[in-house]
Amino acid sequence: MSNVLNTEKQKARLEIYNTVILAIATLCAAWCSYQGSLWNGIQTFRLADSNKYARLSQQILIRSDQAKTMEETAIITFMDAAFDKDKRRIDYILKGLRPEISKILSEWIQLNPFNDSTAPRNPMTMPGYVELMKRRTDESEKMSDKASEAFDSGNKANRISDTYGFLTVMFSTVMFLTAITTKLVRLQPRLFLVVISALICMAVLLLTVFTMPVAHRG
Repeated sequence: MSNVLNTEKQKARLEIYNTVILAIATLCAAWCSYQGSLWNGIQTFRLADSNKYARLSQQILIRSDQAKTMEETAIITFMDAAFDKDKRRIDYILKGLRPEISKILSEWIQLNPFNDSTAPRNPMTMPGYVELMKRRTDESEKMSDKASEAFDSGNKANRISDTYGFLTVMFSTVMFLTAITTKLVRLQPRLFLVVISALICMAVLLLTVFTMPVAHRG
């Protein structure tokens, strides 16, 4: 009679342990699934940002090339007028250009390049024009760097989402083991599965708490 009572008490304790493990695993599985969906959303938005910045970088380069082509045409026309010493054409061209280009051409002609061998051979080698092109290139590179940063961030979010998916599977495995435990009649197999479930649940829980970043709905 005493052995029967002890067995029943042990079964009752196992039922309690099993219920606690199942509750923890269920809550953790739901949490990991929720975090996985949030990080998946972060990945989507960050990759969209990457595409946006890459597109902006290309647009800046295209506009820069177009501007450079138009500027080259205007500079060639300006140099023809300068060679002909046609002040009227020179003044007319300068007035029709953007202020920064007009300023560069004015500075170049003031250097008397046709007589001074130390002067730049054409306005496009002027420091001001070189700096202007550098600013355009820097702006494009800045957008390109943002695109790379957003892409890396998206990949990181994808890895985190996949890890949360793996953790969800592990907690679901614990839930599966605890469900099987309730169907077993013999005490030893039930105790074995409870211990295995507890160890897996504890290990995965510690991994989740101490290593996984948490996303917040913004």
